[in-house]
Amino acid sequence: MHASRKALNMIKYLILMLTFMCVVIEIIQIVVGAVLHRLFATYTVFIDNDFVRATHFLIAVGIVLVFLSIFGFAGIIFENVIMIFLYAGMFSLVVILEIILASAAFSMYNRVDSMLTRRMNIGIQEFYSDRFMRSSFNHMQTTMNCCGIQSYVDWSNFHPDRELPNSCCRRFEDGCMPHERGCHSPMSDFIGSRIHMIATGTTIIIVFQVVCIITAIIMGARLSLYKRRLREAGMSPGPVTAPEPIMTEKPKY
Repeated sequence: MHASRKALNMIKYLILMLTFMCVVIEIIQIVVGAVLHRLFATYTVFIDNDFVRATHFLIAVGIVLVFLSIFGFAGIIFENVIMIFLYAGMFSLVVILEIILASAAFSMYNRVDSMLTRRMNIGIQEFYSDRFMRSSFNHMQTTMNCCGIQSYVDWSNFHPDRELPNSCCRRFEDGCMPHERGCHSPMSDFIGSRIHMIATGTTIIIVFQVVCIITAIIMGARLSLYKRRLREAGMSPGPVTAPEPIMTEKPKY
């Protein structure tokens, strides 16, 4: 019985450490999701809605898992078998949702180029008619040091009777000296790297969370078996068994 308790304590402390690490990782996930949402919101006219929703989902899942990990933490500390199995079961459901998110992120990564081409063509066409589109395009060209979609020639193709926007110019010497590169390539790298980070980061988190779930199931099964043996032996199934007496007879003076 003593050896069984010792093994159970080892599993308990291991899963407590893993659960604490899960809480830290989920907090990081929430922060990353918030930062990515803010970055995507800056270029919302060039990004499809499902890209932005992916960051919302990342934040929501992170918040749910923080509270779920705290629930599991309490169940492990108090050695409540029902709470531990509920923790493992609910954690498994959320991990399934994260697997869907990771799969969707990998799919989105493969269509970044086509999305940007479509969105940028709309943006450059509506540049002079839509104030918000004009502000977004100018901001992109200024921050990315680029001009047009593939090159500054795109402006003369779409608006042959107009001068290049000032945001296209890297300097003004005898007129506008435009940036040579277009905005499609830097924007593709920018958006693609963030989506890839969501996909790979979520996959790594899922692997770690699966380890937490398996450990919780083992902990619950071993704890249930340990308590059943205590009941069969007529002992208290509490989290800590009564200490053995240090001395078995009175000291002789």
